[in-house]
Amino acid sequence: MRINLLGPLEAHRDDHRANLAPAAQKVRQTLAMLVLNAGRVVSLEQLMDELWNDDPTASAHTAVQTYVYQLRKRFSLGNPRSAGAVRADEVLLATVDGGYQLSLPADHVDVFRFEPLLARAGAEFRDEDFARARDTAAAALRLWRDDVLVDVRKGPRLAAEAARLQGLRTSAHHLRIESDLHLGRHHEVLGELTSMARREPTDERAQGNLMIALYRIDRRAEALEVYRRAHERIAAELGLDPSARLQALHKAVLTSDEALLRPGERKTAGPAAIRVPCHPPAPRERLTGRAGQLTRLTAALTGRERTGRPVVIVEGAPSTGKTELCLHAAHQVSGWYPDGQLYARLRDDAGRRVRSSEILRSFLRGLGATGEQLRLGSADLSLLFRSWTADLRVLVVLDDVCDEGDLTPLLPSGTGCGVVIGSRRRLFVSSSAFHLELAGLPFPDCLQLLASCLPGHRIATDQEGLRRLVRLCRGLPGALLAVAAQLRRRPHWTAQQAAAWLLAAEGADGDPLGVRAAFERTLATLPAESLALAYELLGRGVPDQVTPASVAASLRISDQDAEDLLEELGERYLVRARLPDADSRFAYEWEPGVRPFATPPSGVPIRRSA
Repeated sequence: MRINLLGPLEAHRDDHRANLAPAAQKVRQTLAMLVLNAGRVVSLEQLMDELWNDDPTASAHTAVQTYVYQLRKRFSLGNPRSAGAVRADEVLLATVDGGYQLSLPADHVDVFRFEPLLARAGAEFRDEDFARARDTAAAALRLWRDDVLVDVRKGPRLAAEAARLQGLRTSAHHLRIESDLHLGRHHEVLGELTSMARREPTDERAQGNLMIALYRIDRRAEALEVYRRAHERIAAELGLDPSARLQALHKAVLTSDEALLRPGERKTAGPAAIRVPCHPPAPRERLTGRAGQLTRLTAALTGRERTGRPVVIVEGAPSTGKTELCLHAAHQVSGWYPDGQLYARLRDDAGRRVRSSEILRSFLRGLGATGEQLRLGSADLSLLFRSWTADLRVLVVLDDVCDEGDLTPLLPSGTGCGVVIGSRRRLFVSSSAFHLELAGLPFPDCLQLLASCLPGHRIATDQEGLRRLVRLCRGLPGALLAVAAQLRRRPHWTAQQAAAWLLAAEGADGDPLGVRAAFERTLATLPAESLALAYELLGRGVPDQVTPASVAASLRISDQDAEDLLEELGERYLVRARLPDADSRFAYEWEPGVRPFATPPSGVPIRRSA
């Protein structure tokens, strides 16, 4: 039995997808009262007070018994005479002396998931972990679908509880926005804050946050106007002056107090006003099995003892989750880089290079460059970028990097800046760079990742099918998430059916999980001659392990050319070198997920052996 109260009333049994909430209002009120007091006895007097507002009818006692009977019947809750000892996962509606007690696991009710999330967000905010506080508060707010119990008639007790929960919802909203302000996202929250301040003209917290956001984007006069309007409404509606806190904020705006700016925030750099861009897209997926790597990555970017600009490089085979890990790290450390976060992909979806001049124009546009400055040539754009970032604390995230030479014009010069690089190839940028190599996830983490994306009943009923899917995905997070998406789109499928679909699609030389496309984008970074050799080698159905001698014989090339080809594939995480054999030659194993490609993409020359 799962109950949602944060919006229209919803009630589900695990084996029903339909909303089984009763239609009769008094039965709905009874259900809401029992759920909100789950684990506690609700007396007959409390129920009658809620249902008839201190004016019960002569038959009220019998009516309450009828409503409880209807709930038991509707949700198969039985009719025990006493709650007694109840398992943590048991759903039970017990008759006790003077009332009723509903036992229901806390995670089966959205209200009881919301409040712990809000408490955790508050603790993270107080610990100044603003990125995590923002994400936790946002997760709490996503549980709300509308006003609490919006379609349920409320007596005095439900009305009081609804008012309390609405207050907590407002607190969560403020907490999320204030976390964003600490992270320098005042541009992003401005529209939301403006709407909130208009809806709640006497909410001083909303008015104050709007003033701070306006001040930080150089709209000081508008920030002062917000205070004037708030002062008038508070005096007219409440007969009070604004609080000391709001008055102090007003004074700080009037005097352009530097305390209103985030630490390290600067107004100008050279002749142009500097904005605070936030380019990296939000991470799309939760991270599973990467917690330790994320911790090491963020530590390298925020370490207090660093002596220069930190550069972290995330490398690995296709579909191992490099981009998601880079984005998670960038959002977690954004508070350390108050002058902005810049993001660019150095390859497009077809694997073609993006010109550095295009990326530099995007970066400089985000920092406030004029049209005349953006018309400069590549060399001058790079000089301007280095000049502007010399005294800033900016985080630059560069994804799909395949060549060290592509990085040179795009690296910021300031020691307070940081760089995150996601690469399809092993790179050497500097001796101080922090390297992190990603491989496929261990089997238990794969199971956890797939299970986290699917409803519990689909996991419990098809464990063997789930394991089979995990094995087919070869430990690649990208493939696992694609499988989860297919299962979400087709809720009637079992995991076994999904596995059969996957095998059939791959057997037809398809690419149902997008893994082949990911490997082809990596192969596209090879020189033309090596690319043709690689496709010919893959098309011959080679064994899992190869040697330079076996490749040379298969492709009719020299042993040295074969070894050079395998080393190029190794640099791109398509093969792994193993210990040398007796002739001091390495053996090579294909990375999980690489399978023979029958034909190369259009535009790739097909080499014909003599």
